[in-house]
Amino acid sequence: MLYTQHPHSEIPAGFLTARSPLPFARHIFGTKEHSSFPGSDEGIHALIERFGPIAWMQQVHGARLREATQSGSLPECDAVYTSNPNLWLAVKTADCVPILIASPYAVAAVHAGWRSAEQGILPRTIAHLCQTFQHGPDDLYLAFGPCLSQPHFEVEKEFIDKFEGQHGVRHAAKYFWPAAAPGKVLMDLPGLLGAQARAAGCLDIHMHSVPHCTYAQADLFNSYRRHTHAQAKQQPSSYAVQVSLIRRLPPA
Repeated sequence: MLYTQHPHSEIPAGFLTARSPLPFARHIFGTKEHSSFPGSDEGIHALIERFGPIAWMQQVHGARLREATQSGSLPECDAVYTSNPNLWLAVKTADCVPILIASPYAVAAVHAGWRSAEQGILPRTIAHLCQTFQHGPDDLYLAFGPCLSQPHFEVEKEFIDKFEGQHGVRHAAKYFWPAAAPGKVLMDLPGLLGAQARAAGCLDIHMHSVPHCTYAQADLFNSYRRHTHAQAKQQPSSYAVQVSLIRRLPPA
């Protein structure tokens, strides 16, 4: 059964949605159940058979945005948008934040790890959508998907300075907790991305999330960090990703 964005409709097995539906779009966040395959694009083809045409990205942890007009792979980008209501957009993650964006005229999918966040992938996408489709940031609706949660996101203390004052973020230190290891802190990446979106003009009431941790919930999600920790302990582990999707609803 094809997923429909209706409060009483069924969600396909192996997928989740944000706590509030996205207007103007259908959206689903992936879990292990449907997408435990390596980081290559092979698994996308199985999803195409189920959902229809899909455009996906060759993700590189950068800040490049591309438009998708047809199905297939887009080279070296970490955000993709389309106004085509017959095309799904896909984002692959295994700890980074998948962000799905809906507006009256277009949808977008964003792959936001800390490198892309530092480079401004989300505010750049917001600005481009507003400029291209002539609407304001308050017309955008954002859903943040499952990702590495703050208790498991240990980084160097210098990361606070990386984000302070960048892309409208003020008082960046509030998005970091002290870590047990000297010189380390715990980063709230979704919190920082939300701050960037608010600074770009998006509304808090238009931003929703799936409050799941890819690291902690091993039964539900793939996690690259969990995989590397297991390898360091010489424990058996394999690396895979999950795929999340968004499609614009046709105009009424």
